[in-house]
Amino acid sequence: MGTSDSPHVIVVGGGIVGASIAWHLAHETNVTIVAEDIGGSATAASFAWLNASSVNDKFYYEFRCRSLERWKEIMLEIPGLPISWSGSINWHKSPEYFVKRKEKLSAWGYDVDRIGKSQILEQEPCVVESIVPEEALCYPQEGAMEAHIVAHQLIADAEVKGAKVAKTTAKGFCKSNGRVSGVILASGEELQGDHVVVAAGLGSVSLLASENITLPVTSVPALMVNSKPTEEKMVSHVVNSKYLYMRQTNNGVIRAGCENPGDDPGDNPEQTARDVFAQLQQTLVGGSKLEFDHYTIGNKPTPEDGLPIVGPVGLDAVSVAVMHSGVTNAAIVGTLLSRQILTGETDPALDNFRFDRFARGI
Repeated sequence: MGTSDSPHVIVVGGGIVGASIAWHLAHETNVTIVAEDIGGSATAASFAWLNASSVNDKFYYEFRCRSLERWKEIMLEIPGLPISWSGSINWHKSPEYFVKRKEKLSAWGYDVDRIGKSQILEQEPCVVESIVPEEALCYPQEGAMEAHIVAHQLIADAEVKGAKVAKTTAKGFCKSNGRVSGVILASGEELQGDHVVVAAGLGSVSLLASENITLPVTSVPALMVNSKPTEEKMVSHVVNSKYLYMRQTNNGVIRAGCENPGDDPGDNPEQTARDVFAQLQQTLVGGSKLEFDHYTIGNKPTPEDGLPIVGPVGLDAVSVAVMHSGVTNAAIVGTLLSRQILTGETDPALDNFRFDRFARGI
């Protein structure tokens, strides 16, 4: 692709997806990350569950499995990343759903166990017994991360490898002889490069719209509450209960979201957050001792068909990477997209996530 042995790639976006792409590229070439907020707003507000169990298409399941494995490899390259593989326990759907889910995932080779009430309570003794069902599904290989911290660490390591960071936003593209030659920064300054990767979440929509490219991505809000740190280990896994999903971070914070009162913050997000926190307190033995700290509202960049959008956008020297969940997918997206940009090699898995699928109507 480039005009030199070490092409300059501009990555717009400092969330987990942009950070992974920039980090992978920095191993091989010159990179500049354009991001006003390293860590990203959606990334910082994400529940950050690492999984391959929540999708229905086998090709997407396999893609996510590859990303989980790639995250484990990255952990060896950057020791100390706040990623845990505690597994998940799930009873947020009907028993009938989970019977079918286990059959499908087992056939695909995923590690999945049906566990009874006594096993649930043994593994999560702080969950109030009255809300625990007779059985649930356990996915031992799943986990979670502190995604905004991981993004910071990836970009910091990319900087060690020579990457530069411009703490600003991109408002458009600059061109030379009809070809994109970089981005126009918020200041009006032009940053020149050989290739631009648009990985700015919802910001990708307006940036590409400046070139009359319509990215079919919408904002889906998700409210998350955070307790003050507690020394007591109250949640050991990622837990998806009937209404509440929750996990405990390494520093003792319990993060939770809730389908009822609601992911959507509504007209009074402060009250919704307090209602969700009350639900959390009622879910855990000793939950009344938990203290509310703060809430976040993440706007998940969600493609029209629910699948990632990765690769060329029909504009020469520009690629895109927008998806939910970026946390699970970022590792493999960084691996494959960087390879595509630098060598022209397209992994067959990326064929399922091409932008032009929308024009093709598939």
